[in-house]
Amino acid sequence: MDAFAIRLRQERRRLGLNQAELASAGGVQKHAQLNYEKGTRHPDASYLAGIAEAGVDVLYLLTGRRSDPSIVALDPDEERLLVGYRELKPREKRGVQGLVAAILGSPESGNTGETPDSVAG
Repeated sequence: MDAFAIRLRQERRRLGLNQAELASAGGVQKHAQLNYEKGTRHPDASYLAGIAEAGVDVLYLLTGRRSDPSIVALDPDEERLLVGYRELKPREKRGVQGLVAAILGSPESGNTGETPDSVAG
């Protein structure tokens, strides 16, 4: 699964939408949404414009950078995890990334183009 597909699923979940609802916002069928989230197809600009209207951070989808960092407030558990992660050595960070990838059923983060240090920074 590519980074775009992972981020698309994250954004959908952040907004509390199911696949059919986000597909509708983007003007596509649920099957297309499923393909986008599996990484087997990539959407066009009209889809991105539609889901942006629904609250999706399209800059994040495309680049991995939030357009507004306050868009995602961390709960205390998430904040504790992030603080702890940032204290890890690069090798330990790779281990955490591998664990998360295994839990999510996706390839390790090495396919995102991010290094452990860029993820932490």
